[in-house]
Amino acid sequence: MKNKYRSGRIHEGKVATRLRELGFANIRKSKGSRGPADIYARTPGGTKAYVQVKSGSASVSAYEVRKLRALAKERRGVAITAERKEGKTRFRFRGRW
Repeated sequence: MKNKYRSGRIHEGKVATRLRELGFANIRKSKGSRGPADIYARTPGGTKAYVQVKSGSASVSAYEVRKLRALAKERRGVAITAERKEGKTRFRFRGRW
């Protein structure tokens, strides 16, 4: 059986690399699996970005989106979800404050 935690951290690293390619700066992965955001970064425009990463067959639940949006709103940033499937990453913006 594959370790899901390790697999998730690998996918988070790949998403972080893609964000860097898109011009995001100050990219940091969260410590462990605590909190609604997996990655914290700055957009090319300087706005704080909070990213939740899902991979494989996992999808972002409505509860996770609410928590991520609340965090972004509290810290005046943007909420983003990244779903990584079949080697491709799909980003969805979930709100900006």
